[in-house]
Amino acid sequence: MKTINIKSQTNEYQIIIDNNILSHVEDFLSVDRFYVIVSDNQIPQQYVSQVASSLSNNMIIRFPAGEQSKSFYEYERIISILQENNISRDACLVALGGGVTGDLVGFVASTYLRGIDYVQIPTTLLAQIDSSVGGKVAINTNMAKNSVGSFYPPIKVIVDINALETLSSRQFNSGMAEMIKYGMIHSKQLFEQILREDIKQNIESLIYESIIVKKYYVENDEHDKGLRQMLNYGHTFGHAYEAYYNYQKYLHGEAISLGMVKVCDIMDVKIQLISALQKFDLPISDLIEDEKLIPYILKDKKNLVDHINMIIVNEIGKSEIVKKTIQEVSK
Repeated sequence: MKTINIKSQTNEYQIIIDNNILSHVEDFLSVDRFYVIVSDNQIPQQYVSQVASSLSNNMIIRFPAGEQSKSFYEYERIISILQENNISRDACLVALGGGVTGDLVGFVASTYLRGIDYVQIPTTLLAQIDSSVGGKVAINTNMAKNSVGSFYPPIKVIVDINALETLSSRQFNSGMAEMIKYGMIHSKQLFEQILREDIKQNIESLIYESIIVKKYYVENDEHDKGLRQMLNYGHTFGHAYEAYYNYQKYLHGEAISLGMVKVCDIMDVKIQLISALQKFDLPISDLIEDEKLIPYILKDKKNLVDHINMIIVNEIGKSEIVKKTIQEVSK
């Protein structure tokens, strides 16, 4: 078992990484609380049953799988269920699933009764190394991803490596795009491991190393005012691809893969990036013209009054923020 502590301005929380941890989550959470377990309808029932058995004082809410559920409709529906069941502030929400679940449940937790506790139990690689860590929670609008949200850390993150065994190859590879991103912006050693090693044979170590990278950024810039923006590498175009295709064509990691290639101009760096992405069957180009993405880029929550902060990698393991106008971005 590996543990990582994340310091936040509001609380310090622990990330626990282990095998088969879903079968005994009561070892890490108080059994005296009432838990509301929230998951999408594609999460294997065995996981829901394991958590519910461990936290016997509970109720379960399911919602439709997919990015479309990060919506005002599902947000309001879950809030209504909590109110109808008189869920009080001393209860705790459990986000059991991927990044959509964590973002949606975290946003519900941040606003219901002005804030109640929640726990992240991520079951996808992307959620385990990225979205469950750092306290960003949000829902989407028709024009932009994550444009309504808050910074609201969980009280604990429980990562079960075994949960990855039920992931499709496409979902696993989507998570690898975020791991590749960490290597590109911060750790040449991690990037080279990804290129060289059998990922699934070393997955626990790589998950740990990825979270350590994210820990550095979120602890030093929790509210995304400067340094943490490095984590947005590939996301300006990535989110635009997702929104343009109405979250139907690409998984999040696939869109970020496209976005990273889009903003990589140094040829030898681009060749290595593409090599890493292709190892996991991730897309590297899309036929849509840049002009059609501009309206979505303009709605991106990271934009400032007269420029966009673009994250650029000219050397693997090192990144920088470059201010660009929308005209420069679309060239």
